[in-house]
Amino acid sequence: MLDRPFTIKYRPVPVKKLLMKMKDEASLVLDMAFYSLIYEDKDVAQEVERIDADLDNKFNLLSIQLMVAARDVEDAEKLLPALRMGMAADWVSEAASDVSTVVLKGYPVDNVVKAALEITEEVYLRIEVDKKLCGKSIKELKEEYGAVDAIALRRGGVLIPNPAEDAVLEEGDIIIVRGNREDIMKMAESLGLSFVIPDVNFTEEEREVATRLALLKNMAEIAFDLAVYSLLYQDYKAAEEVLEIERFMDEESTKLELEMLKLIKNKLSTYTSTVLVRSLEKVTDAATTMAQLALSGIDVHPILKEVAEESEEKVMVLYVVKDCDMTVADIEEILDATVLAIYIENMWIPMPNSSTKLKKGMKLLIKAFREPDKMPECLAED
Repeated sequence: MLDRPFTIKYRPVPVKKLLMKMKDEASLVLDMAFYSLIYEDKDVAQEVERIDADLDNKFNLLSIQLMVAARDVEDAEKLLPALRMGMAADWVSEAASDVSTVVLKGYPVDNVVKAALEITEEVYLRIEVDKKLCGKSIKELKEEYGAVDAIALRRGGVLIPNPAEDAVLEEGDIIIVRGNREDIMKMAESLGLSFVIPDVNFTEEEREVATRLALLKNMAEIAFDLAVYSLLYQDYKAAEEVLEIERFMDEESTKLELEMLKLIKNKLSTYTSTVLVRSLEKVTDAATTMAQLALSGIDVHPILKEVAEESEEKVMVLYVVKDCDMTVADIEEILDATVLAIYIENMWIPMPNSSTKLKKGMKLLIKAFREPDKMPECLAED
């Protein structure tokens, strides 16, 4: 994050509105930072810096609002999770800013890092709007191509983060979308675009490092979503899983940094990869600060549950209420969603295998970009 002075100007903004914006923007800015790193896009990196500065201001405003809203000690305790969630969102935006800063400075990105980011579960696609897409809205694009989400739209030299669903695409626009790997690849094929992992002849050691780095990114993002759920719904098991992920991240990131120091020859590329790994650690730290509070047993203010229900990205837990002949992959396709983790045999398992069959008693932690149109009979919402 770039050091900058700031002034606090109070204005009455509802706590729920502030938290919803902060949570959604934290997820958005992290994706934009990863995209800017893969494609070395300085315009997107600059927008990450702007969003980070805006989130800093929102966090200061949230802190003031919560202090004003608390009527007594008991009320202040119930609002503490809101403060902790705002703080976590601010930390995530700082992590994104750390990544975008190396892009703005023009530091090179090693191909191993690019490959790692391209083999994660959620990937990105840059689309130049032609006559085939011209006139379609962002909403129509999502409906046609599944669980994809537009993270930015560039029009006439102006970058618009998180464009509105009713925004109509014009010829010459550039839109950046993210989504499940399979959906993005189908979308690319349909539009006649190439989605290719950097064409490099990796050694066995380089492939291993790229795979492990991809795992760190996936785990950091899952930890954050799992922590938000654990805090909002006081799920102790989910909170404990976040702490397990943090322990794994701390140990694995140190080992990975040391191996990249040996593997990557260019010093500036080594620095870039180190910044990325430490940024992922910061995201997990943000998740941990929420999970720790969930474990404390403090009652959650009702306003926080409204935040979960009304956010653009809906994170929810679904219960498998009866056995059915369906897999994780089937559920993702039916609900246009991503299964982040499953709860089975008294533990949360992040990144479940897509072929895993659903069984009665399981819980699924999913992320959807819109409310599911139809729920399979074997599932019930929390």
